[in-house]
Amino acid sequence: MNEELLQEALECLEMLNEEVDASKRIKERVLKVITILNSQQEFKLDKALMELEELNSNEISSYLRTQVWDIVSLLESAKN
Repeated sequence: MNEELLQEALECLEMLNEEVDASKRIKERVLKVITILNSQQEFKLDKALMELEELNSNEISSYLRTQVWDIVSLLESAKN
C-alpha cells in the first residue's frame, strides 16, 4: 500500500468534509471513510472504496461527485 497516496486521499477527504455544499449524509459517510482508513483493519482500502462508491449517486452535485471520483482514484492507486 502506498502511504503517500493514502495520506493524500485522507487530506482530500478532510477537505470534502469541510465543504459547505456537502450534505449531512455525505459528511457522515466521509467521516466513516476517514475512520476506516485510519484504522488497522485488514482490507481497509476495499472497505473505504465500497463506502465511497455508495456515495456516488445522483443526489450529490457534479462538483462533489468529481471530488469523490478523485479520491476513489487515489485509493485505487494506493492499493497497487
